[in-house]
Amino acid sequence: MKLVRKLFRQRQLALLLLLSIVPVLGFGTFSYYTSLGLIEAEVKRTSEVAIAQMKEQVDQLLRQTEEVTGQFSLQAGMLQFVKTQEAPPLGTLQAVNDIRRDLANFSSSIHAVDSVYLYHRKQQMVLTSNVLLDLDSFPDTSWLPALQQAAAERKSKLWISPRAIGPEAGKDEEPITYVLPLPYFYEEPDAALIVNVKAGVIADMIRSFPFDSRGGLLVFSPAGQTIVQAGQLRLRMPDAIGAMLADGTGADSSRPVKLDTEAGAMYVTTERSAAYGFLYAMLIPVDAASRNAQLLKIWIVSATAALSLMSLFVAYFNVRQFQVGLRRIFVTLRGKGESNAEEEQEPFDADYAEGFSRIENRIAALLKEMGEVRSQWKNQLPVLRDHFLLSALLGNNAGMDPWLRQKPAETTLFPDPVFCVLVAEMDASGENARFRSGKDAWLFLFAVANISQELLRDKFATETVISRQHVAIILNMPQHETDRESVRAAEKLRYAVSSYLKQTVTIAVGRPVTDFSELSVSYQDALHALQEHWPKAGNEVVRGGQEPQAPLSVPYPAECESALLAAIREGSCEQAALELDAFFDGLNSRRLPFALIKTYAMQLLVSVIRLLQEYDPDLTQTFPGRSLYAEFAQLTASPSMCSWFSETVIAPGIGFLNGLKRLRMETMMVRAKKLIEERYAQDLSLQLVAEQLGISPSYLSELIKQHWGETFIAYVTSYRIGKAKSLLLKTELTIADIAAEIGYGNATHLIRVFKKSEGLTPGEYRLRSRT
Repeated sequence: MKLVRKLFRQRQLALLLLLSIVPVLGFGTFSYYTSLGLIEAEVKRTSEVAIAQMKEQVDQLLRQTEEVTGQFSLQAGMLQFVKTQEAPPLGTLQAVNDIRRDLANFSSSIHAVDSVYLYHRKQQMVLTSNVLLDLDSFPDTSWLPALQQAAAERKSKLWISPRAIGPEAGKDEEPITYVLPLPYFYEEPDAALIVNVKAGVIADMIRSFPFDSRGGLLVFSPAGQTIVQAGQLRLRMPDAIGAMLADGTGADSSRPVKLDTEAGAMYVTTERSAAYGFLYAMLIPVDAASRNAQLLKIWIVSATAALSLMSLFVAYFNVRQFQVGLRRIFVTLRGKGESNAEEEQEPFDADYAEGFSRIENRIAALLKEMGEVRSQWKNQLPVLRDHFLLSALLGNNAGMDPWLRQKPAETTLFPDPVFCVLVAEMDASGENARFRSGKDAWLFLFAVANISQELLRDKFATETVISRQHVAIILNMPQHETDRESVRAAEKLRYAVSSYLKQTVTIAVGRPVTDFSELSVSYQDALHALQEHWPKAGNEVVRGGQEPQAPLSVPYPAECESALLAAIREGSCEQAALELDAFFDGLNSRRLPFALIKTYAMQLLVSVIRLLQEYDPDLTQTFPGRSLYAEFAQLTASPSMCSWFSETVIAPGIGFLNGLKRLRMETMMVRAKKLIEERYAQDLSLQLVAEQLGISPSYLSELIKQHWGETFIAYVTSYRIGKAKSLLLKTELTIADIAAEIGYGNATHLIRVFKKSEGLTPGEYRLRSRT
């Protein structure tokens, strides 16, 4: 009977193990499909992070190209180039050589720029850094139809992407082309700047793909044309992918789109640039991403087979011995090296004891491995936290999930309910500065991040995230704190950075938010404030997220400008100073934003420069070795701007014009004296001399009084008397003959004038001089 009962218990255990296969299969199947979903979500998340980083770099490159092109178009030589009509020919202008050199400097200043053209419409010429050619002879003219279309639509700028240069130009690539019609406010553009940006630079911005796969990145233009293919994946017809993605399919889904392409099945994640309309598509091979899920499937099948074999194997063991073995495994899992005496005294078969010993050893090794993994995970927590903060700033909720799921329960980053983001950006510095722009920017931002942590952590919970261009400072504030506190914190940080690092910084303050998921709103507000802060004065705090105000309908003070230009033409420093003060006082009294005041001041500067260019086209005599636009861009306040205009622009301009007037008057006086000396013996009059000089008689009379100290008649009479004296002493001519020689009609007239001037008659003068 004992043997029968033993066999019955063993059959029960075997049946129990066989039945356990069912939940194992169900759980395994559920785990398999769940893992596929997690993998797809991870593909979506990592692809979005990579696309966001690349999109930010591309947008920054295009914005930099637009800013440098705009600054280049405001140079004096460019203004002369644009104003040139059908004549004189461009090849005869000295300014063209200077512009050619500037075009070469422009091309080398931005590594992504391939070439720069300058097109002149009226003379149908194209100027490059090397040559000046007719438009018909220029090999690259595919940008011209787009320029003509933009001019018809009154566009101020346009991007052509992509644009085929063609083999006749010696190049096969398709660059991204930026076209800036000139002048800015045109009925029909007189010229245009064409800047070609190498598309290959965009491909070099991405180095790796999620899961270390042989993926690819496609960038499409707003029209759906392929601009760039990056990565190891190369498609022969990438435009077909762009056509399938043009309707935005799957853009808002939590999982990537799965498409069948010529290279196989692909996970496709897309995002469109809000600034330029480019569509970015990340392609990841499905087999590379789901490799781990296939391994899980194999493991499930293997586990099911192992349970089946175990159910057969256990049937040969005694139930009591199996229970004792399980207790020993449980003790091992609890980390205890001891067991009950009864269990140790329980007899074991040799094979049975050896099997459980192997299981114990493997479980101990597994526990040790789990401990090592847990230690490595703790070491990775700082990196995971930085990724969590960056995802929060970018609004990538999927990137925040790993930290939220796996962070230690005792770790709390932000205890308070209000959040505000400060964005600090290094100001431009000179060659001799402690931190030079570009080379030392990251070191400077790292120092700013450390200073902000030390300076603000006593008042707020503070975290920092450093990027290539700026450092984002996340402030966590109590509910009762207002946005004024964030501005105070920014001012305190700006002063500390300037004092400790001897380098100025511009800090933008985003709007406070009460939900951590809205942190990207505050971050975008701060970035937008930095972008709108042009021209960059530097060393100040700017605020973002302001409530939109009604547009200010403040007309430009044209009357003050006209009066100021008239005073400059007249050469009156006092009147010019009064009109300049009236111009700025009128703007300041209306409490306009400084950006609008600076815009109006820029317009005034352009008007003054155009006036002076009528007399000095290249301004080399008026402002030698100086760039007024570059100096103007550094001005940061209205009073300093008014003083700069008065001392740097208007005073030298009036001095130059007054010098021209003096030179002109001296030239006129020399010509007037020469005319008197040539025609004194004829019927000479003030009207005749004025007509020869091209001025009015009254103006000539005023000039003679200023320069000679006497009237025209007095000067001519004095000159004729001098000639009469010479003839009286050196010749034997009669008084009547001498009168005719010097322009008097008869001797009586000469005698009367001579006696009035010298006090004696001509005959008495001759007799006295000879005796």
